[in-house]
Amino acid sequence: MDQCFESLADTARTHHGLFRVDQARALGIERWRLDMLVRSGWCDRPWRGIYRLRGAPDTADQALLVAVWFSGADAVASHRAVAGLSGWPGFGGSWPEVTKPRGQSQRRPYGRVHGSLVLPATHRSVRRAIPVTTPARTVFDLAGVVPRGRAERALDHVLNERLCTLADLQQVFFAMARQGRRGTVAMREFLKERGEGYVAPASELERIGRKLFADGGVPAPAFEVDLGSDKWVGRVDCVWRDERVIVELDSRRHHTGLLARDSDRRRDNELMAAGWRVIRVNWADLHDRPDEVLAWIRDALQLPSHRAA
Repeated sequence: MDQCFESLADTARTHHGLFRVDQARALGIERWRLDMLVRSGWCDRPWRGIYRLRGAPDTADQALLVAVWFSGADAVASHRAVAGLSGWPGFGGSWPEVTKPRGQSQRRPYGRVHGSLVLPATHRSVRRAIPVTTPARTVFDLAGVVPRGRAERALDHVLNERLCTLADLQQVFFAMARQGRRGTVAMREFLKERGEGYVAPASELERIGRKLFADGGVPAPAFEVDLGSDKWVGRVDCVWRDERVIVELDSRRHHTGLLARDSDRRRDNELMAAGWRVIRVNWADLHDRPDEVLAWIRDALQLPSHRAA
């Protein structure tokens, strides 16, 4: 095979089995030779101007790249598709979704297409060889198309995983926010609620715990705190320092192993020996017995009984 065909195959292999007609032309391969390659079975043409190597498997990444390329040179994957591509919780199996400068938002055979008047280079990135919106821009876009709770979980996920900072989110907000633009109102509320010093929940359990404390009239604790002076004891989920009370939120994913449980037990013993009261709360406690959880914490903090208004 000619060297130019080998180079074209290499290009396709790094792009989920795909290549564009302009990439072939850059290697000196004319359209008539591409037609010959299709007839020979070396590749096929699933979409106008886009070719696929024979044997390349159909994948979600491939379908997303097709949608991006077919939407134009400046298009990027966005919204739920980027969240799914990046493995954000709750966004698996998302349909291809693309944003391009200008144009109308519409559904196309290859996916959803959004037109945007604001899509600067600072809102663009690349993931797995696919042009995508940055995490901060993706959160803003999600705030305009998914329910509030789902958008908030995405926001806290990117902060907790250090995919972006509050400053990044604020910069995108200032660039995007305008009256009537989807996502503006929700993002303004999200950022207002998360002032200086905000720590993103490390899990869905922590999110539920935060809401429970607030609804139950319990003073807000500090979250994700390292304890220990001369010797580091560990990182705890929630702490009321003055009352020397700790609440640990045990998720099923992170606290099911024997070694993990043994480590937790030894750390709890060290903390209690140092004068801390440690309360462990799991998913069933928060989901099925929230009033009991509140009673434990209020008792530990020596707060009066809470009565709903």
